[in-house]
Amino acid sequence: MRTLGVAALAIAALAGHAGAARAQAPAERVALTRLRDSISFSHDTTAILRLERVMIERARAERDDPMHHLRLGLIALRLSELRPGMPHLDDALGEFEWAAELRPEWPWPWYGIGLAESRGTDRAAGFAGGLYTMLGLDRDRLAGSAFVRALEVDPTFANGLLEFARIALAQRIDAPVQPALEALRRATASPVGWDPALLLARGRLERLGGDPDSAVLAFRRAQLLGRDNGLAWLELARTIPLTGPISGDSGLLRRQQTWHAYRTGLRLADASVLAGYRRDLEPITDPGVLAQFERLSDSARVDWLERFWTDRDALELREPGARIAEHYRRWNLAVQSFRLPPFRRRYRWGIEVYQSGDTEFDDRGVVLLRHGEPTVRIEWPKARQAVRLNPLTKSYGSESWRYDRPDGTMTLHFIAREDPQDYRLVPTPAELDVAGDQLALRAHELPGLARMLRAGDASIGWVSEDVRRNGLASMAIATRSDSWERGYRDVLSGRAQWLAAGVRDGKPLVHIVYAIDADAVRARGSADSTGQVPARIRASFFDRNGRAVATLDTVQYLGVPSDRARLVAARAEVPVAPGALRVRVGVELDPELGMVFPVDSLIAPRPDAPRLQVSAVLLGQAGRSLPWSVTRADTAWLDAGGVYAAGDTLTVYTEAYGVPAGEGATFTVALTRRRSGLARLFGGRSTAVALTETVPTTGAVTPFRRTLALGDLEPGDYALEVTVEADGRTIERRRGVVIREK
Repeated sequence: MRTLGVAALAIAALAGHAGAARAQAPAERVALTRLRDSISFSHDTTAILRLERVMIERARAERDDPMHHLRLGLIALRLSELRPGMPHLDDALGEFEWAAELRPEWPWPWYGIGLAESRGTDRAAGFAGGLYTMLGLDRDRLAGSAFVRALEVDPTFANGLLEFARIALAQRIDAPVQPALEALRRATASPVGWDPALLLARGRLERLGGDPDSAVLAFRRAQLLGRDNGLAWLELARTIPLTGPISGDSGLLRRQQTWHAYRTGLRLADASVLAGYRRDLEPITDPGVLAQFERLSDSARVDWLERFWTDRDALELREPGARIAEHYRRWNLAVQSFRLPPFRRRYRWGIEVYQSGDTEFDDRGVVLLRHGEPTVRIEWPKARQAVRLNPLTKSYGSESWRYDRPDGTMTLHFIAREDPQDYRLVPTPAELDVAGDQLALRAHELPGLARMLRAGDASIGWVSEDVRRNGLASMAIATRSDSWERGYRDVLSGRAQWLAAGVRDGKPLVHIVYAIDADAVRARGSADSTGQVPARIRASFFDRNGRAVATLDTVQYLGVPSDRARLVAARAEVPVAPGALRVRVGVELDPELGMVFPVDSLIAPRPDAPRLQVSAVLLGQAGRSLPWSVTRADTAWLDAGGVYAAGDTLTVYTEAYGVPAGEGATFTVALTRRRSGLARLFGGRSTAVALTETVPTTGAVTPFRRTLALGDLEPGDYALEVTVEADGRTIERRRGVVIREK
């Protein structure tokens, strides 16, 4: 720790003193800056107090010298940091005000007043914070007024520009964004405006003011003028996504530039910039993840963040670099729309279920950062007048958000009780302050609300409790996970399945078999002279730790089906890592028409397993289903629907791995009727077809293929079970089969 002696501090304080002058000389400004910088390194309170006494004696002898009062003000400011319980801040404010009376045409006195006010008690966070804010007596307003006065005296005063910009960025009610921007733009026309710190401040204000292109230009200039300026790179990453689309081909360059700026800034980051990276992660992660981030070394931190974002790209079937760009787009929207007021946030313990603890965004902002804009957002009209006699029942507004997700609908409700800008999550629409007729008008858009309104006297109790439980579940998902679900204007109907069978390059091969609405394909085929309709297939596979182990993003061309066809089927394949995986699949015909399937599980067998493992069962009809060339001489058939007619002949294909060469594997195939209700109770299992065969093992893979004639089986639901016994182990695989009437 660096400590300065009293003699050194005195020299720094008195250096550059040239007496009073009507215009503050550059040497006087430099002397004040040097004094502030020198004492900022010192933690020797005794030495600084001695210096203060020396300066007080000097000021008593020369009371009309503003430089003495400015020096005393700076010393008192530093003492207020070292001795927060003492009245040094009032002393600093008094000295700066005295200097302002002596030299109102100097910028430094007003700058000092602004510094002292900005470090004072934040009245807006107290009991009467709203009143102080309305009167313009809150900390930010008082400090901002002083900095404005400093800039009125000297528009090129760099210190004042920086502090005024900081106030404009921090102030949450009537922030002086445009005046600060105008001051910085004027300064840019002079040499002082090309200071990297001023360029960074201007870039932030341009972004807040809605001009991301100008912000990018300012940050690029700051990045060029600064040395190893990690902060400029981080600000670029935060701003580039706001300049245009970030998805698809039109957003490719922005995604690449955002990711490059993000990584470069991280490599150059010092402790303060790393704090910015950490803050950007806070709303979408938990403390355990943040602690892991903090423990990493510099190089490991880059790799960790790359996995953090690329895994999210894969999970949401997005292009590389899209998720981080979307995160910063959401952040800007949250800053514009969902910032908390400056007042201290209070929670009603035992009543409010969710407490975010975030000091910048209300609960709507937290949810927005995690999941983006809702599919449906309802801003309810107020149920009662703004002025109420009972303050305990007051509210300032209610909102309901609905997210349509492949895994199910997520419905959230918010109410503002403490402040018009502080909306908080509640688990049930019963807690909203909304008139009943208004709820009824929009009830069809909110499933839980519709159930409550339809419930009678006998069922309203358990229906309300069920809606509350669902609301709590939605709140848990909304506040403990993050997503960027692909959304489509029109949802494409169809089905898909993913089956692990076969080996490619030593890895399990997964077949994605899908069937989509033939009418949609025909509609697009009629507008295409080639007769081919492109279908885009995306898939991602994750291990148990959530890390992406394989992805697929490809385009397949489908032929236009006949008028009689109801579905168009196709197949894609991708090698994956072995093990228990989660899989997500999406199919789209164009950016406005597609579907994303819910996350599902998949077992990918290990081809080189030391013990028995079995692939999925491939089922189809030779010549009619989708072919897969197992070898040049062998073809398996895959069906996307699983619906057959009595009399059809099915081909069954599966593979066994890990069976020692020379030993046999016993395969049993059984087609069992699925019964339900009383039929299951009294009828038991009904096996319609069964066969058993022992197959000799000749290599690492033991294929099994058989045909199965359905004959005159009754229509209904069946289960096809394939059981494999080898090396003392037994493994069963099952597929559903539906037999329809001829």
